[in-house]
Amino acid sequence: MNLQGSNFDTSEEYDVVVIGAGIIGSMVARELSKYEGRIGLIEKEVFPGFGVSKCSLSMVHSPDFCPSGTLKGKLCVNAPHRFKSLSEELGVTFKEVDELWLALPPSQISNLEEAKRRGEEHGGTGFEIIGPDKIRELEPNVNPKAVAALYVRGLGVLHPPEWAFALAENAVQNGVHLYLNRAVLRICRDNNSNYLIQTSKGAFRTRFIVNAAGLFTDEVASMVGDDDIKLILTKGTMAVFDKSVSYLIRHMVYGTFSNKHSQVITPTAHGNLILGLGFFTTPENKGDTRVTYQGLQDILEMGRELIPSLSEKDIITSFAGIRSENNKVPDGDFYIAHSKYSPGVIHAVIGSPGVTAAPAITDLVIKMLSEAGLLLEPKNSFKKKRTSWPRLSEASLSEKEVLVKSNPKYGHVICRCETVSEAEVIEAIRRGATTLDGIKHLTRAGMGRCQGGFCGSRVVQLLSKALKLSPLDVTKKGEGSREFLYGTKELIERYLN
Repeated sequence: MNLQGSNFDTSEEYDVVVIGAGIIGSMVARELSKYEGRIGLIEKEVFPGFGVSKCSLSMVHSPDFCPSGTLKGKLCVNAPHRFKSLSEELGVTFKEVDELWLALPPSQISNLEEAKRRGEEHGGTGFEIIGPDKIRELEPNVNPKAVAALYVRGLGVLHPPEWAFALAENAVQNGVHLYLNRAVLRICRDNNSNYLIQTSKGAFRTRFIVNAAGLFTDEVASMVGDDDIKLILTKGTMAVFDKSVSYLIRHMVYGTFSNKHSQVITPTAHGNLILGLGFFTTPENKGDTRVTYQGLQDILEMGRELIPSLSEKDIITSFAGIRSENNKVPDGDFYIAHSKYSPGVIHAVIGSPGVTAAPAITDLVIKMLSEAGLLLEPKNSFKKKRTSWPRLSEASLSEKEVLVKSNPKYGHVICRCETVSEAEVIEAIRRGATTLDGIKHLTRAGMGRCQGGFCGSRVVQLLSKALKLSPLDVTKKGEGSREFLYGTKELIERYLN
């Protein structure tokens, strides 16, 4: 399924338009595609999952971190099972990883007991407080000062941009119309109580709207009259470690956390380690994802409290993610509600842990749409299976031989760090990736130790040729992120040929 072929005539009307193609918006659109009706999915970025979804630790964890009585605690229950089932349907990675929440001094044991109580109160199961011997058995490299840990089994990690793409692609496969690179500018109502959504590239008419716009949910809410919804933003720093040190831990390892900081290191879905989030700071704006030296030093210091042998030399990249809470509910809870002023509009104002709760959030939004009058008639033709493509890095020797025989481009490795072939890059482009980051999130080309130092120019060449663009017009992640400022005529011709 090619996302580039999913842009339809915007003069057509929709039953529901979902604003935001992050993991939650894409999951809502995919779930709606199970029913008869016309569904639109609008995203301001050039690719699904390019917003807040890609800037997280990407853990699917238990509800033990959620304050008592919160909606988000309720929605996190049973999430790993839901994601595991979805991963089989969508052909995307879900890696099962358990949790260890450490108590270093004895005074922190009460934190573990309280977390266990919270988790069980929300309906979670499998919580066990273990002692130092069991900790060493599970994780020999953690701080030897750890006196106890909350051990939770059956959790997991994933890569949200990969999931957002797969969900959106499967939604398109089932009739959803996807519009990328279209910022919502204004929303108004007509005399028939339908909504007209004006975007940077055309207008859309719809009966219902799901506002899943991530960091921009407050701005979309204001467009329909709910200007009392405000976001409180903070920023955390994350560092990714080379796969050569992945042996250091096998679990999500937590230390302390509060509304001012978070201390955690975890395996990623594809085999690295990721550390974060340090002390939260206030971003200058919604696009302020700069990483500071002090932010990196803070998370390293916190990381070494958990895993003393962590080395700064093994960090291959770092990034910052913006977290959001809202003014409508306490304790950093989700605010999922019908608009007060515009019937048929549902606001999904989601903060952490939005990735974990995504399946249950989707269920709740669909239920609210039904209550608002949307007819949910099951579609007999729904295709729940999405077919991915073979990964050279995951294939056995015999499987690699078959792949190369069937397509010689599988024998040409573009990214040596992650063992990504030319065939995989070409397939990602064919299915909708038009930027370096799009290729990176779908194939992992550029996510290894050299961070695209070797494969980047070749990926640019493949994008340039496939999209019939000058290499000067190839971007990292869309408008304003061109890779090259200028080039000689000979160089450009070489890239195009």
